[in-house]
Amino acid sequence: MYVIASVLHDEEWVRADGKPHGNIDIAIAVEHLCLAATEQGLATCWVCNFDAVLCKELFGLPASEEPAVIIPLGYAADSLRPKNRKAMEEIVKIDN
Repeated sequence: MYVIASVLHDEEWVRADGKPHGNIDIAIAVEHLCLAATEQGLATCWVCNFDAVLCKELFGLPASEEPAVIIPLGYAADSLRPKNRKAMEEIVKIDN
């Protein structure tokens, strides 16, 4: 299953200085969705690297709606390939 979270630009809240908050609201909502799914034993992943124009066309989204993120939901595979990540010491600096 996939969830497509989109911003409704004509309905998003705009701060007094003119800053629109649709992308911030999407981030908050999607993270809550991911945490709730994990609590239920499901796996999720943020997918932001997709063709938003094509997605909009495929799902017939109106001009004022922008697909922001796709969230696949499902059960994790029994065996996952090892991740090649940097050690925390390489990316975090703590000053005392």
